[in-house]
Amino acid sequence: MTDVATAPPSALALAVEQAWSRWLDETHRRDPPPPRDYVYASAWRPCERRMVYELVAPDQQTPFPTDVLARFRRGSDRERDLLSDLRLIGRATTPHFEIEGQQQGFTVQGRDGGKVISGKIDGKLRFEHQRTGAPLEVKAWASTTVERIETFDDVFENPWTRSGGYQLLSYLYGNNIEYGFLLLDRSGIPRLLLIELNDVNLERMEAFLARAERVVVHAKAGTLPDFIDDPAECKRCGFYGTVCQPPLSAQDIDVITDPEVEARLEEWWALRDAGKRWRDLDEQVKKRLRGVTGAVAGHFSITGRWGSYARLELPPAIRKQFTIADPKGRFALEIDRL
Repeated sequence: MTDVATAPPSALALAVEQAWSRWLDETHRRDPPPPRDYVYASAWRPCERRMVYELVAPDQQTPFPTDVLARFRRGSDRERDLLSDLRLIGRATTPHFEIEGQQQGFTVQGRDGGKVISGKIDGKLRFEHQRTGAPLEVKAWASTTVERIETFDDVFENPWTRSGGYQLLSYLYGNNIEYGFLLLDRSGIPRLLLIELNDVNLERMEAFLARAERVVVHAKAGTLPDFIDDPAECKRCGFYGTVCQPPLSAQDIDVITDPEVEARLEEWWALRDAGKRWRDLDEQVKKRLRGVTGAVAGHFSITGRWGSYARLELPPAIRKQFTIADPKGRFALEIDRL
């Protein structure tokens, strides 16, 4: 126990953080669901083997780290707050709208008439004079991820958001509804995306349904699909190292499974050419204007000033005597897109 009278402030801050972590573990860690013979609408995966394990052995996944539980809690809180705000906004909007049908369950049947996909929607957005509302799904993904989403197609470009896209499509498809909305939390005003069940999205949904049917067949037969040849996806999977031991081609490579890191890398990659161009221009401009203490060029005012610069010059023998080689003193980083 921390002695408040003698503990430094840093120890008090650490004690609060540790207590917060324990509280999350005690109150927000849930038991895994029981085995089932259908796929959750939010559980599209690139690996069908993983989807089978989620049906037949959900208790074999490695537990989520506490910081992931914290993200889940924040996401749930934000989704609830967004729905509450949306209800208030509906009263002041012309035409007025209401939120109805929250957590309404639905199923999608396979070709044999049996349940293959099941899920719930966050609600329906029903405007006045409409008989039924449009399905609404609310997502509070990482802010760095959401900032890159401009259209519904962008949702399918990110491994952390793709399953959310299939979740809403499943409801539209299963109920033969033409359109719905995806409400995305972000800094500033949330983004409301219109989702239409057009030809592209029909193809996506039919591919998901076919995948779910294959997974259900494996689950009922007690068989497993082949391994996926994707080390990054394997190491994102909660079954990796428990019931699933894929022959990874890159066992010695660490895989970072952090959506914010991935989003920043995507943005870095997109801006790298512009950044290189800026650095080249920066070097050219500063070289050309070196020594200019005051000038105007077009719409730009230029002010420069000289400053002193001191350097230490030592004889080579003394410099060598006090030079220490650190094997980890420098770090070179190369990043390539896969």
